[in-house]
Amino acid sequence: MRSILFVLVFHGLLANLQSQNRAFAQKTIDTLSSSYFSGRGYVNDGDYMAARFIQKSYITLGVRAFKNNDYFYPLTFYVNTFPKACRLKIDGKTLVPGTDYILGPACPSLKKTFSVHPSQSISPEKLKPNMALLFDTSHKSYSLEIEKSSKLALKINLQKKLTWNVATHQDKCASLDILKTSWPANAKKISVTIKSSLVEHYANNVIGYIEGTTIKDTFIVLTAHYDHLGMMGKTIFPGANDNASGVAMMLDLAAYFSKNPCKYSIAFMAFAGEEAGLIGSKQYTDNPWDELPLEKMKFLINLDLMGSGEKGMAVVNATLFPDYFNKLQQANGAQDKKYLPAFKSRGKSANSDHYWFVERGVKGFFFYLMGNYSHYHDINDTSKNLILSEYYAKSFLLIRDFILLI
Repeated sequence: MRSILFVLVFHGLLANLQSQNRAFAQKTIDTLSSSYFSGRGYVNDGDYMAARFIQKSYITLGVRAFKNNDYFYPLTFYVNTFPKACRLKIDGKTLVPGTDYILGPACPSLKKTFSVHPSQSISPEKLKPNMALLFDTSHKSYSLEIEKSSKLALKINLQKKLTWNVATHQDKCASLDILKTSWPANAKKISVTIKSSLVEHYANNVIGYIEGTTIKDTFIVLTAHYDHLGMMGKTIFPGANDNASGVAMMLDLAAYFSKNPCKYSIAFMAFAGEEAGLIGSKQYTDNPWDELPLEKMKFLINLDLMGSGEKGMAVVNATLFPDYFNKLQQANGAQDKKYLPAFKSRGKSANSDHYWFVERGVKGFFFYLMGNYSHYHDINDTSKNLILSEYYAKSFLLIRDFILLI
């Protein structure tokens, strides 16, 4: 049934291939952030099915494989997963995962009832294994000594917003982030059921290229990570903006350049393991393919968070490569015909997959769009909430024109 659904979803996407690029991108986002892909993470083969989807998209778009029709660059890493439903009750009231609380990404398995104590009310020597300590992260009035105590089994953090992440290890102490508005006043008891599993995970970067017209052995490289957070028990983190939107932009550009190749060859690299610590890009730069060596990369453009744009675009490494930043501003157009209203010029940052390439001497930018869309690493980053505007199409044209100026 799942394989049949994949075929139907994929061909539904391809039906829009010749339409306006925004419609194609929206359909890609809708598909990749659907429940079928389980948050493109580390349970239910979510990230593997996303990799297969991108591979099939490459083939349809005319993006070639470097190695014997094999687009996959395999890698492995450890990741902490939550394969079963988690349960949380406070004084007998059940809280909703993802809405009221999230687990600390490095949580160990735990099934126990605790008494709740404000962290500042307990000294390290009086801490007992049946105590859960409450930390209000808006106040730093607690002891770091007690936070790091080996006796502490459950730490509760009160938060204004829930933002989940991925861990590649397990802690000894379990932790919960709970919305302040969901925390009952004077709570006494908390019951927790968590099943976690630290697993060795197998994944793939998905890599292909479009041959250039004249300088075939030099590459402009477009990258986007396709993985997201996956699932916390039965709760899905869809990852529409982060980063189904970046994959959509990359595939949209592949559709354009397959019909309108530029003088340089263009490589397309969809990375796994970005959310787990830039793992896919790190492993590639440590062991690049002979067919796509780092020294043959003229310039790299990393795409993430491509769903807004009404406030412009942030450009990481703009201060590092001012000549290329000037070309980007040139591509943006004259004052009265700008694609985007502003650029945020940033320096070096290890915040996405461009980082390891730049560390190894490849020139490159990381683009992400700025706007009013606020959902990030939460359950509400859905395609229903992320409706692409005219700024997606303008960003596409800007990136296209910038590539042609490189």
